[in-house]
Amino acid sequence: MNLYLKNIETGASLPFNNPHAVSVSLPTLNDIIGYEEKDKAVTGKMQTGYPRFFMNKLVAKLVDWVREQNGIPASAEVLPVMNEKALGLVIKNLQVNPITIIAEDCGFVVIDKAHPQLAVLKDHIRQAGLFLSSRKAEDILYKIGLVSSVFEEETIPDGKHSIISHLNDAYNAQRLNNVMLASCGMNAIYSVFEAVRSANVNTTKKAILQIGCLYVDSDQLIKRISDVPYLVPVSSDTNQIGELIEREHERIAAVFTEVPNNPLIDCVDLPALHAVCKRYDIPLIVDATFGTPHNVNVLPWCDIAVESLTKFACGHGDSIMGAVILNSSSYWSQNLSNEIRKHIIQPYERDTNRLAVGIADYEQRMKTVSFNTQQLISYLENSPVVKEVYSIFRKPGYKHFLQIQKHPDALPGLISVEFNSELRSYYDRLAMPKGPSLGTNFTLAMPYVYLAHYDLLKSANGRKHLQLMGFPAELLRFSVGLEPVDEIIEVFRQARI
Repeated sequence: MNLYLKNIETGASLPFNNPHAVSVSLPTLNDIIGYEEKDKAVTGKMQTGYPRFFMNKLVAKLVDWVREQNGIPASAEVLPVMNEKALGLVIKNLQVNPITIIAEDCGFVVIDKAHPQLAVLKDHIRQAGLFLSSRKAEDILYKIGLVSSVFEEETIPDGKHSIISHLNDAYNAQRLNNVMLASCGMNAIYSVFEAVRSANVNTTKKAILQIGCLYVDSDQLIKRISDVPYLVPVSSDTNQIGELIEREHERIAAVFTEVPNNPLIDCVDLPALHAVCKRYDIPLIVDATFGTPHNVNVLPWCDIAVESLTKFACGHGDSIMGAVILNSSSYWSQNLSNEIRKHIIQPYERDTNRLAVGIADYEQRMKTVSFNTQQLISYLENSPVVKEVYSIFRKPGYKHFLQIQKHPDALPGLISVEFNSELRSYYDRLAMPKGPSLGTNFTLAMPYVYLAHYDLLKSANGRKHLQLMGFPAELLRFSVGLEPVDEIIEVFRQARI
């Protein structure tokens, strides 16, 4: 049996024994709820977590050192960011003037824990993707003698060039300088949105149109920067999208969508949407993380593509990075490129050298993931305990997906499932990795609404919003891995699914 297809203890890093892991084992629904409720019985066991929501322990150790070196009292929060540039972006456009520290080429924001702007600052750092790399923290800790060694891992020298070359080919971006690397996927998205906002500062175009459900931080970032966050909940609803753009085009600064969207796996009619946006001179921005550039061809049908390389591009689940890919024939992409660069935080060199290992076989891995996904969809659709399987095959947008599908067997490696009865019993019985993130080489289960929208579950208005977005509260999403598919299916059988 595969190393990861088993019951894994609460708090174990995913991947195992890796200080830079971006996921963590939360094997029961009680663990999930405990994590969301900040129950120390759960959080105290966590070796790691998703970096935007959980401070890596190496980063926390560096923060403690900065606190001690500068005599910062316990009543103050110390928020670490990647570098001096990131520090400048923290306070840009925010009505706050905190104490800032530069130490060892990292930035630190010091603010009283009772300050009314603390939550705003934390949200901004998270949503702009400005947080500090764990590998950078580790190197500093080693340099100053607080750790005795650096984690050993396979790397490729000059990884930045390898990654850019691979993405340039995969997206057919034409020129290497059309690919920009960012410290994480959210920093890539934030940089593009800030460029759009700057380009429209003296116009009536102040709104971002969101097509379909988006990942939680993308959604929250849009709500924060857009004066009217227009929304079309169903990404395949071409008529509603076209009518809204036609009616509100004088206020829409940009259109943003995921292809396909996560976690419902529906797909917009990208060529049609691109044509409408072009008619009204509105830039179209596409997040291709879930489709991947090896399964879908998005760049001809948008102005700018973004990707969280942390996910499928990495595969190992231990590197944070993002990318912005410009369409060389787009007026908008070339017009915005300089402004995008002003907001991008360059990834740390050790992170690029590590991610270059994963991206080297990105295309081949996606072929395996696509095959496994097809087999799992077939199995789950025949399960008597499954109420609905959310896959590209079963959504109205399947015909739209076929227009951009790179080859007949290409499939997004995500499947979401709704069961006939409560999620808890099925989730708890599954002997596989369970926790945040996706795109890992091992199959990873995540109770999407509990981890991405937990606050919405706790109020009537929140549940109403979930209903509007088409999210069943007990939705379970699977990111399909590279294990032999019969072994994955056997885990479902053992869980009586």
